[in-house]
Amino acid sequence: MLPFFFILTHTALVDITSRPRKNTEMEITDPPSPESSPELNANPLLANPLAAAALAPQSTIVTVSVLIIAAILLSTALSYTRSMMIPFVFALFLSYFVAPWVGFFKRRMKFPHWLGVMLAMLLFMGILGLFFLVLRGALIRLVDGFYLYEERLAQLGQIGADLLDRFEIKIDRATILARIRDLSIFPYLQSAAGTAMAFVADFLLVIVFLIFLVSGKGIGEKKLGLGGEIDDKIRSYILTKILSNFLTALCVWIIYMAFDLDLALMFATLCFLLCFIPTLGSIVATLLPMPIALVQYNTSWPIWGVLLFPALIQVLIGNILEPKLLGRGLDLHPITILLSLMFWGLIWGVAGMFLAVPITAVLKIILDKHPLTHHFSEMLAGRSPI
Repeated sequence: MLPFFFILTHTALVDITSRPRKNTEMEITDPPSPESSPELNANPLLANPLAAAALAPQSTIVTVSVLIIAAILLSTALSYTRSMMIPFVFALFLSYFVAPWVGFFKRRMKFPHWLGVMLAMLLFMGILGLFFLVLRGALIRLVDGFYLYEERLAQLGQIGADLLDRFEIKIDRATILARIRDLSIFPYLQSAAGTAMAFVADFLLVIVFLIFLVSGKGIGEKKLGLGGEIDDKIRSYILTKILSNFLTALCVWIIYMAFDLDLALMFATLCFLLCFIPTLGSIVATLLPMPIALVQYNTSWPIWGVLLFPALIQVLIGNILEPKLLGRGLDLHPITILLSLMFWGLIWGVAGMFLAVPITAVLKIILDKHPLTHHFSEMLAGRSPI
């Protein structure tokens, strides 16, 4: 969106300045006669090539300027309507996950359309229920065992204070240890509960939108043309990401269980969700268990194991297996993905970062289908439009 228009402006201006100038000497010395050419009477610019040459760059600059202004206004509108647009766009992309189930129940099981939609939504809600049960169990275990983490934090504080004493750095040891012992998890739980309630309210709106989207009569059927290509690529991306993220989360969970890490299932579940954010999500998912590992283990080698082995899994699946499954897939350059993450993160926050890649892929497909914008699509893929 907005970051791309700055690139497009630069390309248009370079195209204007590098355009070869025509030799207009003959036209000046020997202008064509209007009587001899009827086309000149219909289009006055043809009778004056100098005027046409002067207006062409101005027209291009005006077009690019209008596009930039439109992008700014659109970004403002998207930011202002985020409370409704984020649930709708989430529901739109989730429909690519639920729609095949509706088609399966209709075509294979010969169920009526309304029954297929109901069964597909029940199956989807069941999967969501499993996620919430995992997170609920992890939070209960965290609260019940917090006193153990508190004792370990006090030990780490003592070790840190001893280390600072070796370097002759003066600190108030008693105050620091007292603050560690006074730590309480309940303020954080209250904040998390407020965030969770807001998330549930937004997700109920997502469910409402999703029901309407999958209730259409043509859901689950093959589309033709531009809509069909968008459907195929987005569905392929979402299903491939679900498969690769599930495989990543499964391997990470096995590693965490091998090291007997507390809350292993919760961290594996969060890994599955965070890996939908390219690059940044994988980094956060790898570092997320580190605070628990630091307070749980008394030696350093399990900490390094919990950090390095999941990182290796992320690299192998994210950089080797997933590109092979996607093939050309969405055909987006890494810089394009980074810019889209920055832009949609700025507009819609964390939700925008989850949606950045599919939205940019749809934009690229649309640009690729029009001859005037095809070279912009090539730029998003990292190829020279020339």
